[in-house]
Amino acid sequence: MMRVVVSTILFLIVFLIETSFISSLPSIFSTIPLVFALSVYLIQHQGISDGVAWMIGYGFLIDLMHLSDISFSTIPITVAVIVAVITAKHLFSNRSFYGVLACAISSYVTFVLCEVFFTSNSWSVFIQTHIERLGMLIIVVAILFSLAPHIRKIVHVMFFASRNRYY
Repeated sequence: MMRVVVSTILFLIVFLIETSFISSLPSIFSTIPLVFALSVYLIQHQGISDGVAWMIGYGFLIDLMHLSDISFSTIPITVAVIVAVITAKHLFSNRSFYGVLACAISSYVTFVLCEVFFTSNSWSVFIQTHIERLGMLIIVVAILFSLAPHIRKIVHVMFFASRNRYY
């Protein structure tokens, strides 16, 4: 129960940071997909349930607050979650930087391909925005992967998670 409460509070804090602080940054820095990157990290390193809940919760809150250009963000994000879970469990290792990066990129590209069906933006804006977000996703995932041992220790203390979850 405590784990769910802490995870929910952390999700809400990260969601607020992304939607209020990061989105107000100048230029390319406003496109950092922090919740998406952290969700993929959680799916790869900590446990599928937290990462899935974070991603679907993100889509639901984006739809609820009308913060996206498309009206149904939950649908593409749910498809991206399915791809992230399948690739994390069966295709890419969480021990390799390239495996974590490939999981993040494949789920994000799936998200973008699904979002194409719901967008009303011009193609140039849509493509430019998602290329910027993909670049920032790669940077955030690289930072998270390099900090993985430290994050794992913190999460172990906070959530009482097993250190050998997928090993």
